[in-house]
Amino acid sequence: MLMTSQDIDPPAVLDFIVRQQQSPETACAYLGTEPSEIRGDLEELDQHWLETVRVSVAADGGIVGAAVIEWDEELDRSWVHGPWMEQDAWLTAGPSLLAAVTAQAPVVGHEMYADVSNHGMAQLARRCGWQAGEANFEYRRATPVPSGAPGTRPATSADEPAIRALHEREFPGTYASASELLDPDSRYSTLVFAPEGTVLGYVASQLQSESAVYVDFLAVRPDARRSGVGERLINGAHESSGRDKITLTVDENRPAARAFYASTGFESMATTRPYRLRRSRR
Repeated sequence: MLMTSQDIDPPAVLDFIVRQQQSPETACAYLGTEPSEIRGDLEELDQHWLETVRVSVAADGGIVGAAVIEWDEELDRSWVHGPWMEQDAWLTAGPSLLAAVTAQAPVVGHEMYADVSNHGMAQLARRCGWQAGEANFEYRRATPVPSGAPGTRPATSADEPAIRALHEREFPGTYASASELLDPDSRYSTLVFAPEGTVLGYVASQLQSESAVYVDFLAVRPDARRSGVGERLINGAHESSGRDKITLTVDENRPAARAFYASTGFESMATTRPYRLRRSRR
């Protein structure tokens, strides 16, 4: 049976999500693993999680599945958080839960995301016609906060054309637009490297928990690569955040980027995979 936010016990659902997030085999990759991180991440979704959560329950009333969704109508895209399922419920309750949660989003593109060891999500994606995407390697660097990143500065509205050109070339169709990266009310902090007034690269990041900063996007002009620009941008994001850890993900089809991050002190922590569905306009 499916339940909506009006019928659920929020603490019980939150406890279920927290428990599922403790193992890569049952977690989704968008949220943290610590209870405080998970609660904070859910509270900060574009659509509040208690408005979009859908829950599958067994005949005895026990929770066997849950899913949450957020979306961006400008990007025409949604992100499913979860589904979190008991192991024996992926193919019995999973399809109806996934259909119910995505039906709320007025967009055509949908994505869910998990560690490659989450075989239940892979099975569910195949059953429901979602396409598996390129695997992503998650990297983390835990070092003292660097001091000094000469040439970097906060991006301004005057930098938007240069950032947009880099952003759309390196990350076409991604989850955040260049204008969103520069919106002072967004969650992103964006720096540029422009030592003589010309933008050679940018980095966009956001705070992640109390100890980490997550790099969403980093791009350097082709004619400025292998000159230290990328490392200065990474150090700038790390320094400006004041956090001890800096994390990011890299697609498996970007071996040069993976080599770059390994050379700057990052360690591979996990390998994850997105699953995507695109529906016709209603």
